Amino acid sequence: MSAVIFACMIGGVVLTTFSAVASLVLNEIAWHELEEYCKQKKQGELFGRIFDLREQLALGAGILQMISIAITTVLMTGWLLHSRNIADLSGWDATSIVGLIAFCLVVCGTWIPWAVARLGAVEFLFRTWRWWFVVSALAWPLTIGGQFLTAMLARASGQIEEEEDEEEAFEDEILSMVSEGEHDGFLESDARDMIEGVMELDDNDVASVMTHRSQVDALEEGTDWEEMVRFVVESGRTRIPVYRQKIDDIVGLLYAKDLLRESLRSESKRKPLSKLLRHPMFVPETTLLDEMLSKFLHVRTHMAIVQDEYGGLAGVITIEDILEEIVGEIVDETDKDKSEEITVLNPNQADVLGTVHIGRLNETLGVELPEDDQFDTVSGLIMHQLNEIPRPGRELTVGRVQFNIQEANRRQIKSVRVTVLDEGVD
Repeated sequence: MSAVIFACMIGGVVLTTFSAVASLVLNEIAWHELEEYCKQKKQGELFGRIFDLREQLALGAGILQMISIAITTVLMTGWLLHSRNIADLSGWDATSIVGLIAFCLVVCGTWIPWAVARLGAVEFLFRTWRWWFVVSALAWPLTIGGQFLTAMLARASGQIEEEEDEEEAFEDEILSMVSEGEHDGFLESDARDMIEGVMELDDNDVASVMTHRSQVDALEEGTDWEEMVRFVVESGRTRIPVYRQKIDDIVGLLYAKDLLRESLRSESKRKPLSKLLRHPMFVPETTLLDEMLSKFLHVRTHMAIVQDEYGGLAGVITIEDILEEIVGEIVDETDKDKSEEITVLNPNQADVLGTVHIGRLNETLGVELPEDDQFDTVSGLIMHQLNEIPRPGRELTVGRVQFNIQEANRRQIKSVRVTVLDEGVD
């Protein structure tokens, strides 16, 4: 009898170890390594099958591990008690038995699985996945209770159970590999940020990164040559949208290099503006950034006109705007230094650019200007209050803050003097 119990106990230990290895491997394996291994074995399609079944296989291995641990514990206890006279057991003997059983379970359920997972996880899963598929199929009735409990808890907490997004799961797997690479020193933090930026391109649309219409430097089609050259030089832009009568009617893009080339010709031989225009690319403001980047690369252009739902001008998007979402802000010689956006004249007065965010101005001057979903910059606040773009010299007071427009054109507010008024001054 003792020999039978001992044999069953050894079988239980093996089964516990085997299932513990599988459970750990299925939860921690580097899936890209398994994919490469499958390709080396000329069974590339096998990876997709295993990856699709990963949760089912892990659940089956986990259930088998719990069952085998319970059976092994009972068998080990029975064998140890059978080999000793229960009546003669002291407290120390009982403690020793419990300690021995616990040690064996730690070795079988933790140490050995950890070593196998680190040294041979890929090959282990490649060779044993069919076994775990059978185990998960046999254990299916035991999963009904878990599904029922999950549904009850979700309903009690007001959560709606959603189907897993395979794309999101794949992205999470990539991020886990990136985190592991960063932790092991194979990747720098900047590389991680770039990878995350690429993965988030399909989560944001062009409206979130475009240059708003209020900040777009655009030319009217009938502008004379001298004024056109002066405008392009002062704006510092390499590509200028050109409109007919109103800014919502964009008819083309003027490239500064084309204008420079024509400027070298005599006035009689210069091409008219209409001949210099490039055909613009129009996109809706709901276009996702990854789709927009693909269009830029396919069409080989660097700027697109973003239209709102009514076909009007919402703003412009450039390939640089999208690249900045991946690599961070790209600063060139034409960009203004952020330190120059706010020039503090005294504790209660400052000259600010219209593009300064309200939150930053509040922090600098210690005021509480309102922030709204419709605007987040100083120029946006002023235009929201006045319902127009004011001329230079116009004043506006919001709460204790007075705005004096220093520089503006027909499209945007460029510079404002902000003064914090004394308490009680309207």
